Amino acid sequence: MQELPIRDITVHDDNCVRRVPIFSGLSKQQQDVVATLARPRVLAAGELIHRAGEHTGTMFVVHSGSIKVHRLLPSGRKQLLRVAKPGETFGEYAFLTGTAPPEEAEAHEKARLCVFVHDDLAALIERYPDIAHRMLRTLGQRLAHTEHRLTLNTQSVEVRIADYVLQQPLLRQPKPGPAPMQVRLPLTKKDIASLLGTTPESFSRALGRLRAKGLVDIDDDVVTLLDPDELESLVAGAV
Repeated sequence: MQELPIRDITVHDDNCVRRVPIFSGLSKQQQDVVATLARPRVLAAGELIHRAGEHTGTMFVVHSGSIKVHRLLPSGRKQLLRVAKPGETFGEYAFLTGTAPPEEAEAHEKARLCVFVHDDLAALIERYPDIAHRMLRTLGQRLAHTEHRLTLNTQSVEVRIADYVLQQPLLRQPKPGPAPMQVRLPLTKKDIASLLGTTPESFSRALGRLRAKGLVDIDDDVVTLLDPDELESLVAGAV
């Protein structure tokens, strides 16, 4: 088989390929070959990447910034499905199935993408089949997460919020010793409400009820988990 072309590039340890799980099974030298096929794209916040149903023939890797992936509801309203962060991919389902993506993607903030066109990615998969296996694993994990969210969507908004805040990474405390468990909301409350399948008004009311029960406290975008055990029990009792 003919070797894949290697263009003259400056190789950095932080290139987008080295940050992506689907390429982690390759050696550094192989990852550098893959990096030569990545086409950079820089986006401004709010810039549209593709519309729902638009054939792209590409897979996207987030190098920096973040990307919002929406589903368009019959009402015309957008529902946020997920936010792709650095090292994550989107568009692989459309690549694997040959269909147009059913979702819309736009830059949540200024972002840099590495874009792989269909022919280049197909050549990579033919040469390195492990990439396809890892793509399927990634899609499987995403499907499991989606199924979990669908299960919670039949529950109260309080349950959905409790599950969401428990999934966020804890903030590092400036001083050692006992400290409250706190997380930072990574999105606006409007976006989180969309992600959880509810309205901003219902989200705010449910958050207020959790606060009134002494389970959480809110200070701007920082949530203090006053009773994490009870929050976990709330979620566990719903699934």
